[in-house]
Amino acid sequence: MVKRSLVAMFSLALIVLLGHSAVSATEISVTDLEDVNSAIELVEAKGDLIKEEGFKGITPFLSVQVYSSSLGVNQYVKSNTSYSVKKGDAINITNLTWNPTGQQVQVGLIHATTGAQYWSGNFSGGSMSSGYISVPSTGNYYLAIGTPSTNTMNINVSGLFSF
Repeated sequence: MVKRSLVAMFSLALIVLLGHSAVSATEISVTDLEDVNSAIELVEAKGDLIKEEGFKGITPFLSVQVYSSSLGVNQYVKSNTSYSVKKGDAINITNLTWNPTGQQVQVGLIHATTGAQYWSGNFSGGSMSSGYISVPSTGNYYLAIGTPSTNTMNINVSGLFSF
C-alpha cells in the first residue's frame, strides 16, 4: 500500500515537474532512491514522444494584422483570409496606428459570402490600443480598416486584432 502511494505521488510530481499535457506511465515499484532516479529518466525519455494537442472545441488565440501604406479616402483594406466567428464574439483591437494623425479611421467586418459590411464609428488621434468589434451574426468575416469620406488625404495604417 505504501509503495503504491509512493508510486502515485512520484507520478503526479513528475507530471507537474515535466509540464506535459499528458503523460502515460507504467507502475514501477520504488525500493530506494536509485530506482526513483531511474524512473524519472524513464519518464523523461518517453516525454519526447508526447505531442501536445489543443482542447477539443476551443479555438486557439489568433492575431491578425491588416495594413496599407496608402489607403485612400472612403476606401478600406481587409485581411487576406476570412475567419469563422460566432455572433457575440469579441474581436479585440490590440493596436491600431495611422498617419497623418489628423485623419480618421474605422474598423469593421466584411461578410465573406454576402459582402455585408459592419463598421465602427470614426476614430481620431493616430492610435488606439484597446476596444473590440462585436460580431453581429455567425459567419466568415474579413477584418477591415477603412477611412470615412470626410478624410482629405491617403493614410498609412496598421492594425493588429486578436480573438
